[in-house]
Parts: sequence; structure tokens; C-alpha cells
Amino acid sequence: MCGRFDRHRTVAGFLEVIDAPDLPGQDTDPVAPSYNIAPSQQAAAVCVTDTGPRLAPLTWGFVPAWAKNPRMPRPINARAETLAQKPMFRDGFRTRRCLVLCDGYYEWQRRADGSKQPFHITLEDGAPFVMAGLWARNTTLTAEVIESFCVITTEASEFCREIHPRMPLILERTHHQEWLKASSLDLDTATAMLETCPQPLHLSPVSRFVNSPANDGPECISPIPQE
Repeated sequence: MCGRFDRHRTVAGFLEVIDAPDLPGQDTDPVAPSYNIAPSQQAAAVCVTDTGPRLAPLTWGFVPAWAKNPRMPRPINARAETLAQKPMFRDGFRTRRCLVLCDGYYEWQRRADGSKQPFHITLEDGAPFVMAGLWARNTTLTAEVIESFCVITTEASEFCREIHPRMPLILERTHHQEWLKASSLDLDTATAMLETCPQPLHLSPVSRFVNSPANDGPECISPIPQE
């Protein structure tokens, strides 16, 4: 799964990656950068809309448009294998996809003694990237409009499998613009993009400082010696 990630670069550092030089809203970062983004917090994402892609602050924890029960679960992840079938996600998969800006994500490896060691996982070259996601706009659950998202996950690449069996879906860069098309993108084409990340990744053990969502700053991603 993906339950914590890092986006410390400004939006300007992602424009070339997502190939959207004229993205509406790019001049103002919709959410302050953070080294430790957790569920229920806001993150910056590029969303599919009827009028084209837009940059927006979205709350992590998916609230579908039809949700009316405040106790309803707010999933942070959606499995790529079942997106088109699950009632929670299938409408979003058709028309409300997004790209979540990311410098790296965290995963915890369980050790033989029962402890958990956090790892910061990035592209091998350290470049920024985007995670594939779904977003929703709910106007009925509360008095305020809720714009939310979840991260799509897939089977972990062989390199990451020793840490966790799942990982966020990191799209091929050539798929970014296709992913951001509205309903003109047919489900077969979208489904074909849901493959395990082919890009080489880098894993760094980091301090347990990152364990608390209240902690932020470069210390979250500073490598420590492998135990």
C-alpha cells in the first residue's frame, strides 16, 4: 500500500515531468510542500475535469460524489486490478483520474524482532514523479465541498517486494497526458496503463522520525545506515 509520501519540491519542479507547461493554477502552489504527507492531509494533484486538467489541493481519503454517510470509509488506496469493477472507484476511473505530485513515498518493513523500519523510495535518479490516482467532488456529505483523492496501487516491482507486496502506480511519463484526458479515454486504454512501475527505484532506510505524521522536514528523508 501507500500510506505516506513526500513532496518537498514546489509545483514548478513538476511541470516538465507532467508535460503541462500551461497548466491552470501553476503559478501558485495549492498546498505547501511537505516531507511527510499523511492520510486526511491535503496534497497537490493534477485532475481530469470537463474543461481540461487543473492543479488542485485534494484531501487524501477518497469520498465519492454519492457518499452521504459520514461514517463511510475513506480509502487512501485503490487496487489497480479492480478499479473498473468496484462501485467505490469505477466512475472515478472513467472520468476523474489524477496525477499526484510526489518526490518519494514511504514504506515500512517488518523486522524479525517485530519492529518496523521505514524506507524512503524514490526514482533511482532522484527526479520528481507522479502517482496515478482517482479524485472525487462531494457536495452532500458536509456543508463544505470535499475534493478528495486516493492513490492507485499495483503489485510491487521485484526490487521493492522485499519491503512490501504493493506499491503506488507510477505511470510511464509517455502516459501522463493520456491519463489526464476526460471521458474520451476509453477504459481499455486506461486499463493498459495499470502496470507495475518499469522505472528503476532507489530505497533508503530513514529515521523513525517519519513515523509520526506531526513530524516534517528534511530529517524525514535523510538516509541512515542499514541495520
